[in-house]
Parts: sequence; structure tokens; C-alpha cells
Amino acid sequence: MASEDPQDQLDEAIKMAERLAEELNPEKDPQAQLDEAINEAKRLAEELNPERENNKKKTNKPPGIRFRWRQRDERGQIVSQTRKATTSTSFAPRASTSRARLVQHLGPVTEEESETSTSGLESTPVLNIDEEISILHREINILLADLEDPECSNPAVPGASHSWSVRKELSQHRWRESRPEIVDSLLAAEHASQKICQSCNVKRAILRCRDCLPKQLYCDDCDVSTHAKFPLHNRESMIEGFYTPLPPTTAISLHSDGQYALHEQDCFLPLDVPEVICGCLTSTIHVGPGKHIILVGINGRYNVTVPVLTCTTCLSTWTANLADLIKNGYWPATVNCDTIYQVDLFSSFEELKVSAPGMSRLAFMRILEQRTDYFGRNGMICGDTFQKSFFEWTYCRSEIDQVCDIQYFDCPACSPSMLAVSVDGNKKLYRFKKGTDDKGFFDGVFICKDEDVSDFVNYVHTKTKHGYGKGVEHPSGQQLKSRQGKQNNKLDEEGLEVAVCRHGILLRSLNMMRGEIFAYPLFLQKELSGSRNIQFMCTDVICKFWPYLTKVALHCPELATLLDMKPLLSVMHAKAHRLKCEIKWGGRNQEGAGTTLGEEVEQGNSFLSRAAICSKQMSKGARTDMLTIQAMGWNRRKKNNLHRVLSRRYLKTTAKILEETQTLEKVKSDLGVGDETLYNWTTEVQQWANTEETNMNMDGPQVLQRTIEVLFLSIKQRKRNLYRQTDGCKKRHPLRRKILEEKAKLTAAIEEYNTLVPGSAIPSADEILSADLHAWPWELHGQTDLLTKKIAFDRVMLLRRLKEEELIVLKEVKQHWESLKRESQNVQDLASHVALDLSRQSCQLNQSEAGSRGLFSMLQRRVSSLRRHQDSVKLIYSKAMGQDTSLLEDNFIDYLLEEDLDDIYDSVHYSSDDEESITD
Repeated sequence: MASEDPQDQLDEAIKMAERLAEELNPEKDPQAQLDEAINEAKRLAEELNPERENNKKKTNKPPGIRFRWRQRDERGQIVSQTRKATTSTSFAPRASTSRARLVQHLGPVTEEESETSTSGLESTPVLNIDEEISILHREINILLADLEDPECSNPAVPGASHSWSVRKELSQHRWRESRPEIVDSLLAAEHASQKICQSCNVKRAILRCRDCLPKQLYCDDCDVSTHAKFPLHNRESMIEGFYTPLPPTTAISLHSDGQYALHEQDCFLPLDVPEVICGCLTSTIHVGPGKHIILVGINGRYNVTVPVLTCTTCLSTWTANLADLIKNGYWPATVNCDTIYQVDLFSSFEELKVSAPGMSRLAFMRILEQRTDYFGRNGMICGDTFQKSFFEWTYCRSEIDQVCDIQYFDCPACSPSMLAVSVDGNKKLYRFKKGTDDKGFFDGVFICKDEDVSDFVNYVHTKTKHGYGKGVEHPSGQQLKSRQGKQNNKLDEEGLEVAVCRHGILLRSLNMMRGEIFAYPLFLQKELSGSRNIQFMCTDVICKFWPYLTKVALHCPELATLLDMKPLLSVMHAKAHRLKCEIKWGGRNQEGAGTTLGEEVEQGNSFLSRAAICSKQMSKGARTDMLTIQAMGWNRRKKNNLHRVLSRRYLKTTAKILEETQTLEKVKSDLGVGDETLYNWTTEVQQWANTEETNMNMDGPQVLQRTIEVLFLSIKQRKRNLYRQTDGCKKRHPLRRKILEEKAKLTAAIEEYNTLVPGSAIPSADEILSADLHAWPWELHGQTDLLTKKIAFDRVMLLRRLKEEELIVLKEVKQHWESLKRESQNVQDLASHVALDLSRQSCQLNQSEAGSRGLFSMLQRRVSSLRRHQDSVKLIYSKAMGQDTSLLEDNFIDYLLEEDLDDIYDSVHYSSDDEESITD
């Protein structure tokens, strides 16, 4: 039992606090330990309350406790010192000693408390219990905050809002705690208890309809009256003691024997029917069942009946026609309307084909059939009919989009001036031979017409006296055997050649009928060069394509304007080219290209490659239509997010400029060179890359050198195409075998060369193939520091491209904003013309008055959508540029674009004259 002496109780409280402070577990939550210590201190404080026992005898003890401070060393031992004689009571020294132990253990208190306590050496302060608790609370807080000893403390646990791991752990913990309750709730929800109808509140509820929440329980009469208005609701019967799904053609009735039974009923298709069909009274109109049709929606298949309105007086009838179905949100599978689809089903399928291009039509039909069975209905859904109707709906909608001035295959940030176009082939988008040869709805929209491509290829090959191959008829009339192998004879199209802008927006494509030949990118270059003012042409083999273009331009003068573009070798593919080729043609070294990678087409090809899983088995027209629809969806997403992409690109570019400027200064400091030396190095590297080697009078080592180079580049190219151009292990196996064979030849050639020229030995084949940058010993020509100069050259070129990129992005931001304004103005003008035609009661687009009014409403909605999008774009751009929103008007960033680029180039001391030989 605790002592009744207050001083003993105080000592006990202090010892308890010391014990709690020493027992603070660093592995436990500090806040929980703090709460525990505070609660214990409060309990002890309540025991110290002199009024807690009224039956105790009052004494002459002082109302408070007198104490003084005792000094302790680092180990907690009391420092001996001369004590002054005091006249305080016998309780004061004991309190002072105990209090000193607590304070020395817990740490210092505030300056005000220190002054109060030290003054107690001369005038003893009196502290009540609440003040003691407050001081103890504060001191424990200080103790928990100052746990800096690594042996007894851990780092503070970050807040859940800032640590993903903590948030994930807390979320999993809450789910684990709630899981038993969730499982129990799932079981309880399956109990079909007997309840009263929530509609009439009289009869017993015999079914549940969750589509009618909050009132979901109905009796038989209320079910018929309610779901006559909502026939497509998913109901569940409770008459058997458990929930059973009911199709809309089934109802529940009460027999005379008191038992419930199921019976068939007519399920009318939800339609907006007219109130008047003749001159008779509306009370004479009777609604009856008409034609039985199939309705397919996102919840599966329904067997419904088209309502027929009949006047009992004059016998006039009305039934829904094709126009009525379309107005009510349905789309016919055939013109006879035996099967119809809800339009939102097409919208969902279209979005699914963009989000998951590899999902097949058959899989989507299986999902709909599963939904049909889940809700108690039955029946199959024809996938071919669905696809045909979907293409019809998409094409009709694209016709309306053209009227509304919606362009899917134009980049608003690249209009009217496009910096670069990237072209590459995708051999995964092949198609097996099929019996049908239909053209499709979208022939020539995204994928160029095969006739136009074939005529151009034949024309170029005829002019240049090119050899003949697959897809090109020989003058003798015989089709030559394909050089691509027997497997390609099973294909109608061997792939797709795709062109994109530097923002990843798909522009144009064509079917490859005989592999990747240079005539295909040449055709796309000609198609895109009309009004886009393209500056750079990017491919992964531009070093071979540009001499081909120069040769073709000599025989076809009308194509000579294509040489006004500049060549650009895609940055990543340049790693698989020779070092000289990378320096001469690489995108990082082309003046005015900015940070254009030339690899933007790979992003679009990655998306289209997933669609190839399904398109390879389609007919020609279906493949064309599906790829075009997916390309339109891809571009729509790209355009909606274009302002965010440009803003992030601008912020990253400006930050990268500062970083690369510091890096270049560090490189100059480490190498001990100045700006003039750096300029000379860049010139030397460019001149070395522009020197050409002849193959004449080659001796033994030179033959080995050329063999090693050819094998090295061949292995690099095959590794690059291993997954990019093949879609299965069956096609990758021959490539892997060929890589192993060439690698063995490369190893043997390197060993032979090292034997002949021991002074300039080459590393092993594995080492040179794994290196990002490799220069052959015979290319150095005694310049042992060429690689060092190349590293400095790369830093200079990168900084220069970044400074160009800043201005390029600003120009693209301006073009994007002007394109949005121009598009909005065009739609407003078109809406004004339609409104004027309506006022004059004349329609110029071969439309009815109702169609013109609908077009006017769509144009108004389009204008409203563009304005909201402009507000969002203005907000994002103003935040990214750090400018006021008023700068997005006519004179936005014009002052930046007028800056002379030569000033920027001079800052890195690099001349542009050295690259003129690229286009010579």
C-alpha cells in the first residue's frame, strides 16, 4: 500500500517517471509510450491530491513542496559542492533531491522555469499538482524528441501521407482487420429474408431489383407496374428462399392456392413513343407487342419486343423505324433491325481497343455472353455482325467529325511548320492471306491505298532501273521468287510502314508488300512534304536512305524538293552504326534538331504491335478499318495531353541546360582545356567522321578489318531487331542461331587480326558488343585521344541541342495555342453558316432541317468543349512558362523566337559549317 506521506508519494511518482523514461522502447511508437507515461503520471498525481480522502487529519505541513536543483555529471552522478545552510523544513531537502534526479534525467526545462526554480534557493516556490503534471508532460515530450542516442533510438517514422510503404502497410492492415466483417457481410447479403414491399408497404416482397435502389424490394403487382417503365432492369427472385436472377421476359404471379409461380411476359424495347398517332383521342391508343428483336448492350443480350401503337377507333398504327431507333440511342445490326445495339456498347468497345489493343473481338463477345448468363438471360451474340455494325457506326461518326472540322491525323503543335517526321517499318503488322479482298471504310485515310503505293514504287524502280522482287511484275510477266523466304508467301501484307511527328502523333502509313524497301519511306516522305514544311527526315538507316534519295532525285526531278529536308539518324539506333556514321548522321549532331530523338515512331509502333495480335487474322478491309480506328483513338489521347507533354518538356529542358552547362565546365576543368581547344576538338572529330575510306588495294589486315566491322554491325542490327521485328519464338530462333554463327566468326576474325597486328590488339567479341562506344584501333590513326575528344564533343553537342530545344518547344507551344484558336474560330464560323442556312430554310449539305439543327447543336457543343480545353491549356502553359496568362495572346513568346540562334551556337564555340557536307 502506498505511503500517506506526501513526500514519499512524490518520491514514488518521480521514481515511477524515471522508470518509465528508462523503459522507453525505441522499437515502439514514441507517441504511444508518451501517452502511457502521461496517464501513469496523472494517476499518481491523483493519488497525491490532498482532497482525495476527506477523513484524513489535517497537519501543519506547508501547502506546497520546496525543492532546489542538484547538478549531475554526464553519468548522472551528483556533483559534490558546498551547500548553504537553509532553514527550510525537513521535507524540502528530500523534495529537492528527488526533483533534481527527475530533472537531470529528463533534461533541461525552459528558461522561465529555470529562473523560477533557481530562485527557490532563496525563496522556495510552491507548485500545485496541475503545474507538476504540466511540467512532467513537457519534459517527457522533450525526452522523446531528443532521443538521439543510436543505441536507444530509431529514426522517426515518416508520416503516412509522405511514405508509400507506410501507406501501403496501413492499407493492408486495415483490409486485414476489415476482411472478416466483409466476408460476413457478403454472406448476410445472400440471405433472402421475408420483408414487406418497399413500394406499396402492404404485400410481401418476392423479388429484388438493385437497379431501383434505394427501393429495391417489390411484390408481384408493384414489380409489373414499376418495371413496365424500366424493362431492362436486372431483377432477382426470392420465392425459393434465395436470390435467383430473372430475365425481363419473366414475371411472378400469385396463384389461387397461395403459391408463387413464374410466367412469360412481353418485354417492350424502351422507346420514346409519340403521344398522338392520329386525330382521335389519346385514350383510344393501345400499346401492343410487335416484332421480336435482339437487343445487345453492355450487360449482354436481351430478347425484347418492339412496341406497336394502335388506335382502337381508326385502327391507325405506329411502329419504330430506323430513324426512331437511332434517335433513341440504338444502332441496327442490319437494315432490317432484327438485331440492334446500344450505342454506348460501341463507345466502350472503341475505348477498349485503344486501351487494350490486343483484346480480340471474340473475347469481348465472351464477356457480353457471360454478363447475359449472369443476369439470368440466355442466347449467343454474333461477333461478325457486331464488328460490321461497329465499323458502320464508326464511319458514320467520322463523316460527322469531318463536317465538324475534326482532324485526327494532324499535330496541332507541328502546324504549319513541322520540325521532324520519323519513319520506320513494323513487320509485326503482317496479315495472312484471306479469300476476301474488300477495301474497308477507311481505305486511304490512315493507311495509303495500295494502288497508289504500287504505282509509285513501279515508277521509281523503272526510272532507276531497279531490280524486281516480290510484288513487282517482271517485264516478261513472271513473278520472281521472294527473297524473304517461303513463309512470307503465305502473307498478303508483310507489315506496316508508319510515319509520326516528334510528339508521337500518327500521321500516315502504308502496307509493306515486299519487306522494308527504301521506296516506302520515300513515298511517305513525298506524301507528308506537301504542306507541312518538314525540316528533318528521321529513319534508322538514314545513312543508306539519303544516298538512295539523292540517286532517285537525279532520275525523278519532281522529287528533288525532298532533298530540302535534312537527314537525321535516330539516336538510339545510331549506337548500332559505325562511330563515323553516328557522328555524321546522328540526331545529336544535327544543327537545328534540338533533342529530337528520331525514335518517336517506336512508341506508335509499340502500340500498333499489340493490335497485330488480332489484325493478322482479319480480312484486308477489317484490318484497315480497325487499325485506322485505333490510330484515331491514339491520336485523340495524344492531342488531349499535348499541352502537359510540352510543359513538362520545357521544364525538363531548362533544368537540363543548367545541369549540362555545369557538366561541360567540369569536363573542361578535368581535361584542362579552354573554349578554343574544345572548339578545335569538335572540328577534328567532325572532319575525321567525314573522311571516307576506299576499298581498293586492301591487304590482309585491311580485309580482316572490314570483315570485323561488317560482322560487328550485323550482330548489333540483328540484336536490335530480335524483338522489334518478330512476334514469336518461332521467328526469333533463326535470328538467335544466326547471331551465334556470326559471333563465332567475329571471335575467329579478332583472334586472327590480333595475331597479325599484335601492336593494336582488339578486345574480345563480348566486350566490344557490350560497349556503348567503341572505336577500332585502325580508325584512330595514331590519335590516341580520339575517344576523349569524342566525349567532349558529345557534351558540346548535347548542350547545343538543349538550347535549341528550348526555343523549339516555345515555338511548338505557340503553334499549339494558335491551332486551338484557329480550330475554335473555324467551328464558330461553321456554326454561323449553319444557323444562317436554318434562318433561310436552305440546307447546303444535303441534310434535312432536323439534321441541320442537330449539326448546329453539335457545333455549339464542340465550341464549348474547345473553350474548356483552351482554358485548361492556358492554365498549364502559364504555370510552366512562369508567365502571365495574357502572354498567350497574339504576341506570345514572339520576342523569344526572334532571337538569333547564332548567339547560342557561339556560346559553345562550335561552327555549323562542318555539317554542310551532310547534304552535299
